[in-house]
Amino acid sequence: MKVLVITTGGTIGSAFNGAAIDVCDDGRCAAAERYAAEHQGIQFDIKSPLNILSEQLTADDLNRLAKAVWEAEITRYDGVIVTVGSDNLAYLSALIGLLFGDCGVPICSVASDKVLSDEKANGYANFCCAVGLIRRGKAGAFVPYRGTDGVMVVHAATDLRQADLSDDFVSFHGAYGVWKDGVLIEKRPYIRQTIPAVFDKAHLPQLEDNVLLIHPYPMQAYARLNTDGVRAVLHTLYHSGTLDARGAAQWAESLGGVPLYLASLRSGRKVYATTAEAIRRGAIPLYDIAPECAYMKLLLACAQARLGLRDFMEGIG
Repeated sequence: MKVLVITTGGTIGSAFNGAAIDVCDDGRCAAAERYAAEHQGIQFDIKSPLNILSEQLTADDLNRLAKAVWEAEITRYDGVIVTVGSDNLAYLSALIGLLFGDCGVPICSVASDKVLSDEKANGYANFCCAVGLIRRGKAGAFVPYRGTDGVMVVHAATDLRQADLSDDFVSFHGAYGVWKDGVLIEKRPYIRQTIPAVFDKAHLPQLEDNVLLIHPYPMQAYARLNTDGVRAVLHTLYHSGTLDARGAAQWAESLGGVPLYLASLRSGRKVYATTAEAIRRGAIPLYDIAPECAYMKLLLACAQARLGLRDFMEGIG
Protein backbone atom coordinates (compact mmCIF):
# COMPACT_ATOMS: atom_id res chain seq x y z
CA MET A 1 0.00 0.00 0.00
CA LYS A 2 1.25 3.46 -0.93
CA VAL A 3 0.20 6.49 1.12
CA LEU A 4 1.00 10.14 0.57
CA VAL A 5 1.72 12.03 3.79
CA ILE A 6 1.66 15.82 3.66
CA THR A 7 3.00 17.53 6.76
CA THR A 8 2.23 21.13 7.71
CA GLY A 9 3.71 21.36 11.22
CA GLY A 10 1.42 21.78 14.21
CA THR A 11 1.75 19.92 17.50
CA ILE A 12 1.97 16.57 15.69
CA GLY A 13 5.11 17.87 13.97
CA SER A 14 6.57 19.59 17.03
CA ALA A 15 8.80 18.84 20.00
CA PHE A 16 9.42 20.38 23.42
CA ASN A 17 12.79 22.12 23.30
CA GLY A 18 13.10 22.67 27.04
CA ALA A 19 11.45 26.05 27.01
CA ALA A 20 8.46 25.78 24.68
CA ILE A 21 6.79 23.60 22.07
CA ASP A 22 7.84 24.40 18.51
CA VAL A 23 7.89 22.71 15.11
CA CYS A 24 10.78 20.41 14.23
CA ASP A 25 13.08 22.07 11.70
CA ASP A 26 13.10 19.19 9.23
CA GLY A 27 9.31 18.83 8.83
CA ARG A 28 9.65 15.08 9.37
CA CYS A 29 6.69 12.87 10.21
CA ALA A 30 7.57 10.84 13.29
CA ALA A 31 4.18 9.08 13.20
CA ALA A 32 4.82 7.75 9.68
CA GLU A 33 8.33 6.66 10.61
CA ARG A 34 7.07 4.76 13.63
CA TYR A 35 4.23 3.15 11.68
CA ALA A 36 6.57 2.00 8.90
CA ALA A 37 8.93 0.51 11.49
CA GLU A 38 6.10 -1.42 13.14
CA HIS A 39 4.24 -2.58 10.02
CA GLN A 40 5.24 -4.15 6.73
CA GLY A 41 3.74 -3.65 3.30
CA ILE A 42 3.29 0.12 3.42
CA GLN A 43 5.19 2.92 1.72
CA PHE A 44 4.87 6.53 2.81
CA ASP A 45 5.80 9.36 0.44
CA ILE A 46 6.26 12.46 2.58
CA LYS A 47 5.96 16.05 1.38
CA SER A 48 6.23 19.15 3.57
CA PRO A 49 4.87 22.23 1.79
CA LEU A 50 4.80 24.20 5.05
CA ASN A 51 6.05 23.75 8.59
CA ILE A 52 4.39 26.11 11.05
CA LEU A 53 2.45 26.18 14.26
CA SER A 54 -1.16 26.22 13.11
CA GLU A 55 -2.03 29.48 14.89
CA GLN A 56 0.36 31.21 12.47
CA LEU A 57 -1.60 30.08 9.39
CA THR A 58 -1.92 32.56 6.51
CA ALA A 59 -3.72 32.62 3.18
CA ASP A 60 -0.40 31.97 1.43
CA ASP A 61 0.01 28.84 3.55
CA LEU A 62 -3.42 27.61 2.48
CA ASN A 63 -2.51 28.21 -1.15
CA ARG A 64 0.76 26.30 -0.78
CA LEU A 65 -1.05 23.39 0.83
CA ALA A 66 -3.69 23.19 -1.91
CA LYS A 67 -1.01 23.43 -4.60
CA ALA A 68 1.02 20.65 -3.00
CA VAL A 69 -1.94 18.27 -2.89
CA TRP A 70 -2.86 18.93 -6.51
CA GLU A 71 0.69 18.57 -7.75
CA ALA A 72 1.10 15.26 -5.90
CA GLU A 73 -1.43 13.56 -8.22
CA ILE A 74 -3.07 11.85 -5.29
CA THR A 75 -4.98 9.31 -7.36
CA ARG A 76 -1.66 7.46 -7.72
CA TYR A 77 -1.93 6.62 -4.02
CA ASP A 78 -4.20 4.40 -1.98
CA GLY A 79 -4.87 7.37 0.25
CA VAL A 80 -3.59 10.63 1.69
CA ILE A 81 -2.84 11.77 5.24
CA VAL A 82 -2.40 15.47 5.96
CA THR A 83 -0.90 16.17 9.38
CA VAL A 84 -2.11 19.48 10.77
CA GLY A 85 -2.20 21.45 13.98
CA SER A 86 -5.19 20.90 16.26
CA ASP A 87 -5.87 24.64 16.67
CA ASN A 88 -6.87 24.88 13.01
CA LEU A 89 -7.93 21.26 12.49
CA ALA A 90 -11.57 22.14 11.80
CA TYR A 91 -10.64 24.81 9.26
CA LEU A 92 -7.93 22.89 7.43
CA SER A 93 -9.93 19.66 7.32
CA ALA A 94 -12.85 21.63 5.88
CA LEU A 95 -10.64 23.12 3.16
CA ILE A 96 -9.20 19.70 2.31
CA GLY A 97 -12.66 18.15 2.26
CA LEU A 98 -14.10 20.88 0.05
CA LEU A 99 -11.26 20.73 -2.47
CA PHE A 100 -10.40 17.02 -2.45
CA GLY A 101 -13.28 15.16 -0.85
CA ASP A 102 -14.30 13.71 -4.21
CA CYS A 103 -10.77 12.78 -5.35
CA GLY A 104 -11.63 9.08 -5.34
CA VAL A 105 -9.36 7.98 -2.48
CA PRO A 106 -9.58 8.38 1.30
CA ILE A 107 -7.97 11.58 2.54
CA CYS A 108 -7.53 12.08 6.28
CA SER A 109 -6.57 15.11 8.34
CA VAL A 110 -4.62 14.05 11.42
CA ALA A 111 -3.64 16.10 14.47
CA SER A 112 -2.33 15.44 17.96
CA ASP A 113 -3.32 16.89 21.30
CA LYS A 114 0.27 16.70 22.58
CA VAL A 115 3.74 16.29 21.11
CA LEU A 116 4.28 12.70 20.00
CA SER A 117 7.03 12.11 22.57
CA ASP A 118 4.38 12.45 25.29
CA GLU A 119 3.08 8.94 26.03
CA LYS A 120 -0.39 10.39 26.61
CA ALA A 121 -0.57 12.00 23.13
CA ASN A 122 -3.30 10.80 20.79
CA GLY A 123 -1.46 11.72 17.59
CA TYR A 124 -0.02 8.30 16.78
CA ALA A 125 -3.35 6.59 17.47
CA ASN A 126 -5.07 9.11 15.20
CA PHE A 127 -2.47 8.41 12.50
CA CYS A 128 -2.96 4.64 12.82
CA CYS A 129 -6.71 5.09 12.47
CA ALA A 130 -6.15 7.17 9.33
CA VAL A 131 -4.10 4.32 7.85
CA GLY A 132 -6.91 1.94 8.79
CA LEU A 133 -9.45 4.13 7.03
CA ILE A 134 -7.24 4.12 3.93
CA ARG A 135 -6.96 0.32 4.09
CA ARG A 136 -10.76 0.24 4.30
CA GLY A 137 -10.71 1.81 0.83
CA LYS A 138 -13.84 3.93 0.98
CA ALA A 139 -13.21 7.35 -0.59
CA GLY A 140 -14.00 10.50 1.33
CA ALA A 141 -12.47 13.14 3.58
CA PHE A 142 -12.20 12.14 7.23
CA VAL A 143 -10.80 13.28 10.57
CA PRO A 144 -9.99 10.49 13.06
CA TYR A 145 -9.52 11.85 16.58
CA ARG A 146 -9.34 10.03 19.91
CA GLY A 147 -11.17 11.99 22.58
CA THR A 148 -10.38 12.35 26.26
CA ASP A 149 -12.73 9.43 26.92
CA GLY A 150 -10.44 7.15 24.90
CA VAL A 151 -12.95 6.67 22.07
CA MET A 152 -11.61 7.01 18.52
CA VAL A 153 -14.19 9.07 16.69
CA VAL A 154 -14.23 9.50 12.90
CA HIS A 155 -15.62 12.82 11.70
CA ALA A 156 -16.56 13.88 8.20
CA ALA A 157 -13.90 16.48 7.37
CA THR A 158 -16.30 19.25 6.32
CA ASP A 159 -18.50 18.74 9.40
CA LEU A 160 -15.93 19.27 12.16
CA ARG A 161 -16.26 22.04 14.75
CA GLN A 162 -13.43 23.77 16.58
CA ALA A 163 -12.52 22.27 19.95
CA ASP A 164 -12.29 25.78 21.44
CA LEU A 165 -11.54 25.47 25.18
CA SER A 166 -12.31 21.76 25.18
CA ASP A 167 -9.79 19.04 24.37
CA ASP A 168 -12.43 17.21 22.33
CA PHE A 169 -13.90 17.80 18.88
CA VAL A 170 -17.50 17.38 17.79
CA SER A 171 -19.24 17.38 14.42
CA PHE A 172 -21.98 19.80 13.42
CA HIS A 173 -24.32 16.95 12.49
CA GLY A 174 -22.85 14.43 14.92
CA ALA A 175 -19.91 12.12 14.46
CA TYR A 176 -19.79 9.98 11.33
CA GLY A 177 -18.60 6.91 13.18
CA VAL A 178 -16.46 5.25 15.83
CA TRP A 179 -13.31 3.22 15.10
CA LYS A 180 -13.06 0.13 17.26
CA ASP A 181 -10.77 -2.86 16.87
CA GLY A 182 -9.94 -1.94 13.28
CA VAL A 183 -13.56 -1.54 12.21
CA LEU A 184 -15.55 1.61 11.49
CA ILE A 185 -18.93 1.56 13.20
CA GLU A 186 -21.03 4.09 11.32
CA LYS A 187 -23.25 6.24 13.51
CA ARG A 188 -24.85 8.33 10.79
CA PRO A 189 -24.60 8.81 7.01
CA TYR A 190 -21.39 10.35 5.73
CA ILE A 191 -21.91 14.07 5.11
CA ARG A 192 -19.72 16.14 2.82
CA GLN A 193 -20.15 19.74 1.85
CA THR A 194 -19.28 20.44 -1.79
CA ILE A 195 -18.22 23.31 -4.01
CA PRO A 196 -18.71 23.91 -7.74
CA ALA A 197 -16.02 22.33 -9.93
CA VAL A 198 -14.10 25.52 -10.70
CA PHE A 199 -10.66 24.51 -9.38
CA ASP A 200 -8.13 22.03 -10.71
CA LYS A 201 -4.38 21.73 -11.17
CA ALA A 202 -4.45 24.37 -13.90
CA HIS A 203 -6.81 26.66 -11.98
CA LEU A 204 -5.61 26.75 -8.40
CA PRO A 205 -7.43 28.83 -5.80
CA GLN A 206 -5.67 32.00 -4.76
CA LEU A 207 -7.04 32.60 -1.32
CA GLU A 208 -6.68 35.99 0.29
CA ASP A 209 -7.47 37.39 3.71
CA ASN A 210 -10.67 39.02 2.45
CA VAL A 211 -13.47 37.39 4.45
CA LEU A 212 -14.38 38.85 7.83
CA LEU A 213 -15.53 36.23 10.35
CA ILE A 214 -17.38 37.55 13.38
CA HIS A 215 -19.08 35.88 16.31
CA PRO A 216 -22.01 37.19 18.37
CA TYR A 217 -21.58 38.54 21.87
CA PRO A 218 -23.64 40.89 24.08
CA MET A 219 -23.57 44.57 23.04
CA GLN A 220 -21.71 43.73 19.86
CA ALA A 221 -19.82 46.80 18.59
CA TYR A 222 -20.19 46.45 14.83
CA ALA A 223 -19.04 50.01 14.13
CA ARG A 224 -15.62 49.22 15.57
CA LEU A 225 -14.93 46.53 12.99
CA ASN A 226 -12.40 47.28 10.26
CA THR A 227 -13.74 46.18 6.88
CA ASP A 228 -10.94 47.43 4.65
CA GLY A 229 -10.41 44.96 1.81
CA VAL A 230 -13.32 42.77 2.87
CA ARG A 231 -15.28 41.04 0.08
CA ALA A 232 -17.71 39.16 2.28
CA VAL A 233 -18.69 38.82 5.94
CA LEU A 234 -19.57 35.58 7.69
CA HIS A 235 -21.51 36.08 10.92
CA THR A 236 -21.87 33.05 13.14
CA LEU A 237 -24.92 32.78 15.38
CA TYR A 238 -25.82 32.03 18.95
CA HIS A 239 -26.79 28.40 19.58
CA SER A 240 -30.45 29.30 18.94
CA GLY A 241 -29.55 30.63 15.50
CA THR A 242 -29.91 34.27 16.56
CA LEU A 243 -27.98 37.53 16.44
CA ASP A 244 -28.46 41.25 17.05
CA ALA A 245 -30.34 41.68 13.78
CA ARG A 246 -30.78 45.45 13.86
CA GLY A 247 -27.17 46.13 14.72
CA ALA A 248 -25.88 43.65 12.15
CA ALA A 249 -28.22 44.82 9.39
CA GLN A 250 -27.53 48.52 9.96
CA TRP A 251 -23.81 47.83 9.91
CA ALA A 252 -24.06 45.65 6.79
CA GLU A 253 -25.95 48.42 4.97
CA SER A 254 -22.92 50.67 5.50
CA LEU A 255 -20.59 48.20 3.76
CA GLY A 256 -21.52 49.26 0.25
CA GLY A 257 -22.81 45.95 -1.05
CA VAL A 258 -20.47 43.57 0.78
CA PRO A 259 -22.64 40.47 1.39
CA LEU A 260 -23.40 39.34 4.93
CA TYR A 261 -23.74 35.56 5.37
CA LEU A 262 -25.19 33.85 8.43
CA ALA A 263 -23.98 30.45 9.69
CA SER A 264 -25.17 28.10 10.76
CA LEU A 265 -28.90 27.63 10.55
CA ARG A 266 -30.56 24.24 10.43
CA SER A 267 -33.22 23.35 7.90
CA GLY A 268 -36.71 22.78 9.21
CA ARG A 269 -36.29 24.71 12.46
CA LYS A 270 -38.37 27.73 13.36
CA VAL A 271 -36.33 30.92 13.40
CA TYR A 272 -36.49 33.74 15.92
CA ALA A 273 -37.82 37.14 14.95
CA THR A 274 -34.32 38.65 15.09
CA THR A 275 -32.95 36.16 12.59
CA ALA A 276 -35.98 36.58 10.31
CA GLU A 277 -35.43 40.35 10.39
CA ALA A 278 -31.75 40.00 9.46
CA ILE A 279 -32.67 37.81 6.48
CA ARG A 280 -35.46 40.18 5.44
CA ARG A 281 -32.94 43.03 5.46
CA GLY A 282 -30.55 41.21 3.15
CA ALA A 283 -28.47 38.80 5.22
CA ILE A 284 -27.90 35.52 3.38
CA PRO A 285 -28.60 32.39 5.44
CA LEU A 286 -26.38 29.32 5.12
CA TYR A 287 -28.14 26.15 6.20
CA ASP A 288 -26.78 22.89 7.57
CA ILE A 289 -23.09 23.75 7.36
CA ALA A 290 -20.56 24.09 10.16
CA PRO A 291 -19.33 27.70 10.57
CA GLU A 292 -15.70 26.62 10.05
CA CYS A 293 -16.59 24.97 6.75
CA ALA A 294 -18.73 27.94 5.74
CA TYR A 295 -15.75 30.23 6.33
CA MET A 296 -13.42 28.13 4.17
CA LYS A 297 -16.08 27.81 1.48
CA LEU A 298 -16.55 31.57 1.41
CA LEU A 299 -12.79 32.07 1.13
CA LEU A 300 -12.80 29.72 -1.85
CA ALA A 301 -15.76 31.57 -3.36
CA CYS A 302 -13.70 34.76 -3.21
CA ALA A 303 -10.69 32.96 -4.74
CA GLN A 304 -12.30 32.42 -8.15
CA ALA A 305 -13.96 34.55 -10.82
CA ARG A 306 -16.15 32.07 -12.73
CA LEU A 307 -19.15 32.39 -10.44
CA GLY A 308 -20.65 35.07 -8.25
CA LEU A 309 -20.30 34.52 -4.54
CA ARG A 310 -23.92 33.59 -4.04
CA ASP A 311 -23.94 31.10 -6.92
CA PHE A 312 -20.75 29.52 -5.59
CA MET A 313 -22.07 29.25 -2.04
CA GLU A 314 -25.33 27.74 -3.31
CA GLY A 315 -23.46 25.27 -5.52
CA ILE A 316 -24.68 26.68 -8.83
CA GLY A 317 -22.38 26.11 -11.78
